[in-house]
Amino acid sequence: MSEKHLRRQLSNLSDQNLGAVHRDDTGSTTLLFGGQQPSPSKSDATEKVVQLSLASEACLDICRNSDAEPEVVPGAKWNAVQFVAAADLRAENATDKDPDSPYAWMVIFACLISLMLSIGINDAYGVYQQHYQLTEFPNATTGIISWIGTTQFLVMCVGGTFSGFLCEHFDTRVMSAVGAIIMGVAFIAGSFCKTVQMLMLTQGLLYGIGASFPFVAGTSIPTQWFTKRRGLATGIALSGSGLGGMWMTSATQSLIDSVGRPWAMRVTGIVACVAVLAISPWMRVRLVPSRNEKIIDWSLLRDLRFNLFMGAVVFAVAAYFGPFYQVPSYSVVVLHKSANWGSNMDTLMNGLSVLGRLAVGFLADFTGPLNLFIINTFLAAASLLVLWVPFDSVGTLIAVDLLFGFAIGGIVSVIPVVAAQVFGLARLPSIIGLLFIGYFAGGLLGVPPMSALLDDVGHRTDYSSSIWYMAILPVCSLLFSVAMRFLLTRNLCTRV
Repeated sequence: MSEKHLRRQLSNLSDQNLGAVHRDDTGSTTLLFGGQQPSPSKSDATEKVVQLSLASEACLDICRNSDAEPEVVPGAKWNAVQFVAAADLRAENATDKDPDSPYAWMVIFACLISLMLSIGINDAYGVYQQHYQLTEFPNATTGIISWIGTTQFLVMCVGGTFSGFLCEHFDTRVMSAVGAIIMGVAFIAGSFCKTVQMLMLTQGLLYGIGASFPFVAGTSIPTQWFTKRRGLATGIALSGSGLGGMWMTSATQSLIDSVGRPWAMRVTGIVACVAVLAISPWMRVRLVPSRNEKIIDWSLLRDLRFNLFMGAVVFAVAAYFGPFYQVPSYSVVVLHKSANWGSNMDTLMNGLSVLGRLAVGFLADFTGPLNLFIINTFLAAASLLVLWVPFDSVGTLIAVDLLFGFAIGGIVSVIPVVAAQVFGLARLPSIIGLLFIGYFAGGLLGVPPMSALLDDVGHRTDYSSSIWYMAILPVCSLLFSVAMRFLLTRNLCTRV
């Protein structure tokens, strides 16, 4: 490992406030992490803490050997922050391109496109659900039909867990290209399917496998390329999913109306394949961590902060898809609007989610990503509890679309930024891979129970029980995130 690389990594750690260097009276040095303090047994006169941003020679001496582990302060716990920071120090540059450079912005653009065509297509599934439920498969239950889109997302999460491992060990550009081809094949094959079960296999299972590669790469790469404007860059990249959901919703409805569902899927498959293939050369990581042969790094589960963060993510993801999937059919069944009007409501919600992602990305660098996660979760809960639960009018649905879309977009945008700030950069693909298990749990906890309530309690016409369930989910996420922040610091003015 070069000294230049060490200095750069130490500077990055300083930006994240991960720790400092302690030199004792014997001349030995120790890395301090996560707000640790030197052992009280040492002399006060010699307990000098040198900030990591100085990149002191003492710290360089510790890390010149790439296999060296930072010494743990006696009596201090070896927590996830220490483990990940050590990985950051040992990480090698995967490219000679500098962070915060014009090339870094090209990577952000590539990530935006990859998320636009992976998670964006999943965001637009509400249009397909409306078509299947009201036109193509009227005798199938809402719960069964919703499993097509749910399978899509769940498989993306499972695939994301493994693709995070693969992206650390293989070229992410190749993995994105492979995913693009599978995505195209899945939708083209789905265009020939005539049953819900076959659509689950193609539009759901196969597409989810393919989309997991550009999805996990587009989610985890942006934070590696920026040290100064990380929140803004990540917000721009993750706005791709909202942009994709916005234009894909309208485009899908128009294609279904004009050329039918089969050709709508073929066009979508071709566009997704070609676009993701085109941007794959820029889907590259900047840091390659020391090789860890474990597919999932379970050591983070020993950190209470990560467990609370995981709980907040699970319930936030569970809350995410419900309105997107149910608003189109709700507009037709309850408000007696047209199918186009219902899809336009999804387009509006996706559009506001783009603004939410950008706003949170900009503000996260100033107010702290976890603080914004908590604020947006509160807004999402308020939009459902205060507006949608007690009212069933056109005006309140538009208000729900505006507020919930903005808030939920900010929530999903800031999740990787919180992970990077609290748990480190170099292992972020594996951290995101572990979070995908949380996404998977959230996917199971979200749309399937909502759809079952609509079928069994609301008899496909009364959405009240389903809306109540949707409203409870962000409240649970809020409780977990507040507990995590309380564990990190009790100072309400701290940027965290």
